[in-house]
Amino acid sequence: MSEEQKVPTKEEIISFLKEQIEVKEFQLKLQEINAGLAVARAEELKALSFIGQMTTQGGQKSEQPQGTPHTVTQEDLDANPELVEAGLSVGDDVIIPTAEQFAEGVPAKKLKKN
Repeated sequence: MSEEQKVPTKEEIISFLKEQIEVKEFQLKLQEINAGLAVARAEELKALSFIGQMTTQGGQKSEQPQGTPHTVTQEDLDANPELVEAGLSVGDDVIIPTAEQFAEGVPAKKLKKN
């Protein structure tokens, strides 16, 4: 062997291995922290998705009016001049409130045309 290729001593090998053990321990801790962070992010996304679904479902329920769908006819306008005053015309789609809603004073709702 040449002088450039010095054989490490037993103490040098042990010191090197101890350093490697420390490095590997820190790598393991970092990996555990990263795994915990990934789990926390996944739980956050799951919660946000759940909240989004609940918000969307709640909005859909409130947007669907209760009552009977009806298309306004000329006969309706002739018999009820207040419909014309409310801006309704022949062919408009409306929701006629249920008896309970009518008793509470809930007016008929005009549906938006698509």
